[in-house]
Amino acid sequence: MRRLVTRRIQYLIVFLSHFFCNLCLVKNKNDSWVVVGVETAAMLKNISQALPQAISVNFKPHRFYDFKYNHQIYTTNKLSRLKNDFISALLLGYLMSRYNRFLYIGEASFLIKNKDGRAKEFALLKSKDKMLACYFLGSEIRSFNLLGEYAKQNNIDVLTTYQSISQPGINSEKKERLRKKLAKTANKYADFIFNPAMDQMTYIDRKTHPMIYFLGHDAFYQGLNKFDELKEIIILHGPSSPLIKGTPLVRAAIKKLQEEGYRFKYLEMIEVSHSELLDALQSAHIVLNQFYAFLPGVFGMEAMASSCVLLTSADETIETSLDEGANEAWIVTPYWNIYDNLKMLLDNPDLMKPQAKAGYDWALKNCSYDAGAKKLNHIVNA
Repeated sequence: MRRLVTRRIQYLIVFLSHFFCNLCLVKNKNDSWVVVGVETAAMLKNISQALPQAISVNFKPHRFYDFKYNHQIYTTNKLSRLKNDFISALLLGYLMSRYNRFLYIGEASFLIKNKDGRAKEFALLKSKDKMLACYFLGSEIRSFNLLGEYAKQNNIDVLTTYQSISQPGINSEKKERLRKKLAKTANKYADFIFNPAMDQMTYIDRKTHPMIYFLGHDAFYQGLNKFDELKEIIILHGPSSPLIKGTPLVRAAIKKLQEEGYRFKYLEMIEVSHSELLDALQSAHIVLNQFYAFLPGVFGMEAMASSCVLLTSADETIETSLDEGANEAWIVTPYWNIYDNLKMLLDNPDLMKPQAKAGYDWALKNCSYDAGAKKLNHIVNA
C-alpha cells in the first residue's frame, strides 16, 4: 500500500516538476543524452563520458569506484529511501523539461518499478517524444528459463546453472516474471537496445546491439617482454563471483598440474580492489577469466590489454555479436578444457607471446575507449 501511495505521489511530483520547469526555464531542449544507472564495471562512467555532454545519474555508490556524476541519489535507510523517491521524481521532471534522450543502464529507474518493468516510466517519456535506449548488463535481464533450456538441449552447464546457489532466489518464478517484463518493456518502448543475444538470452524479439567495452588508455600495457625470460610463469584468476566464474574447476586444474610436477605461480585474487587487479595483470602471463559465459568479462578484456594470454569460455561461434577475430584473440576454453589448455601452454611456452600479442592487438582495435565511444555514437547519434 505504501509503495502504491508513494508511486502516485511520484507521478504528481514529476508532472509538477516538468510543468514548472517548462514554465520557468529556457524552452530550448538539449539533445544530449541523460545516462541513468547504478555503477557497474565503470559502465555508467564510460558511457556518460563517451556521449558528448551527457548527464549522468547514479543511484547507488560502488565499493571499489569513486567516480563523479552529475546527479547522485543514494539511499542509506528507510527515511532516506522515501526522501529519495521524491527527489528522483523531481529530478526526472526537470530532466524531461531539458533533455530529449534517455539511456538506461541495467534495471535502474527514477520511479518505483513495482512490477511493470519500468513500463509506466517509459510510457511517460515516450508521451513527451523522448528517445530511449536500454543497455542491459547481465543478471537483471538474463532469463534462467531460456538459458536453462539451451543448456539442457546442448548438455552443458551455463552461467545460470550455479548462480542460484551463490544468489539464492534469483531463479524464482517471481524474478523470472520481472525479467520478462523488463525485456518486454524495452521491446515496446526503446529506440535502441544493447544486449548480447546469447550470453544474456532473454524475451526480447527484435534486433539488439552488442556489448561495448571501454578500456581507458591507461589500461593498455604492451609488456610482451615479460615472455622473453620465463623463469616463473604466473597464472592469475580474479573472479568477482567464484562459483559462477568456474573457480572450483580452476582450482582442480591447478592442483592436478601441480601434482604432475609443473612449476608455476598461481595467484587467486578475490575481493580485492580494481587497482590491485590491474597491477597484478602487468606481471601475469596467463589469465583465467570465466568459464560458463559466452562473453568475456571486463577483466578478461583488461587482461588482453595488459598483454596476458586469456583463457575464457567466450566463443564467437555462439555469441555472434563479438567482433570479428575474437576466437583468435583468446584461447576458447569451455569449462571442461581448463586443464588441457593450461597444460598445452605450460608444455609450449613459446606459444604464449604471439597469443598475448594477438589479444592485445584485438583489444586495442575493438575494446579501447576510443573504439567503444565510436561504436556507441555511431548507433545512438547517427
